[in-house]
Amino acid sequence: MIGRRHLRTTTLTTLTGPSTRFKQFGIWQFAVSLNRDLKLPNAKLETPFPMTSQRKLFWGLFFITLGVLFLARNWGLFAMPDWHFVRGLWPVLLILGGIALMLNHYGASRGSSAASMVATTALAVAIPFWLFSFSTRDRQWRDRDDYSFRIDPPDPPDAPDAPDAPDAPDFDDDDDDDDNDRGSNRRKTVGTFAEDMPTPAPTEARFVLEGGAAAFKMTDGTSRLIDARSEAITPYSMSIDRNANGSAPTIRLQPVKNSRGDGVNIDLSGDRDVDFGEVAVKLNEAPVWDMEMDFGAGAAEFDLRRYAVRKLKIEAGAAGLELRLGDKATQSDVTISSGMAAVKIRVPKNVGVKITTDGGLNATDIDDDFERVGNNTYLSPGYNASTKKISIRYDGGMSHFEVDRE
Repeated sequence: MIGRRHLRTTTLTTLTGPSTRFKQFGIWQFAVSLNRDLKLPNAKLETPFPMTSQRKLFWGLFFITLGVLFLARNWGLFAMPDWHFVRGLWPVLLILGGIALMLNHYGASRGSSAASMVATTALAVAIPFWLFSFSTRDRQWRDRDDYSFRIDPPDPPDAPDAPDAPDAPDFDDDDDDDDNDRGSNRRKTVGTFAEDMPTPAPTEARFVLEGGAAAFKMTDGTSRLIDARSEAITPYSMSIDRNANGSAPTIRLQPVKNSRGDGVNIDLSGDRDVDFGEVAVKLNEAPVWDMEMDFGAGAAEFDLRRYAVRKLKIEAGAAGLELRLGDKATQSDVTISSGMAAVKIRVPKNVGVKITTDGGLNATDIDDDFERVGNNTYLSPGYNASTKKISIRYDGGMSHFEVDRE
């Protein structure tokens, strides 16, 4: 019989990282049981797959998968899946996470470390797919008629004719419109806003647009100071502030405070803007404009070629932005900040353009005419000699940034 004192001097660290031979003869299981029962103070046992190794495996696979997805989308390496379907699989992440935690807890003594590694690997690959489903703008599914991951079955033939009756059964899924016909079961608020051009006409003006979930458009001009229309779940309001002499009005168009627009489904695929509301703005072309646009999620199409834009600041979250700039101003300073977004800018060829980019994990596509003069700086041909100039500074994260000359 082996004495307890002798066992205390036994070094079990030689069993660290058990070999296949140890496993075959059950020595590893015996050592784990011995350490647990006798509580040897000097014994040090390590599981076949330490927790630190699983963390490294998880984060390594996480970033690799996310990077591959963005490269595949930006360069069209392979066909993308139906992201609406992927988005609906979020409960699978909870299941995989629970399995990984359980197997980590009971790993070594029950021989389930290998299964834990499999669960961790599956979770590290599944989470990037789920996150990526909220940022994709893949046009391969943009033209599909069905933008949903669920198709509701037709009503049973014996459904009552009066569904509003108190005791009538409801055969329709209350959430079906959230995906198939978004917005039809939510009342949109329509607002029209207009302000006549004052006399004398202002030479300068400032426009501030704040928005939530909607498609924002600015493509036409107006003889008034502003013409705007909103049709969105969140109601909008407009206010105009003037300086002492009234020569430089500041126009603000923003959602009504404390209004409810919860539960809005945002689809960045682009074509069906009416599905989540629209805000259209027309400004007068006479003043020199300073513009600020701030919206969290949605799509934006700003054609500003008809305006003399001195300063333009755009802050967007998960959004799609198409911007066209003109040559009406002598100097235009453009600053754009975004999260996971797709940003496309078109600039005129007769204007000198300077582009500065910043941020991480961005896919940048700058027109070949531009010359790269630094790590993140690009100049158009003849920039220094140009009489009109546009300065663009872009700061984004995990975005696609594109600039073309026209």
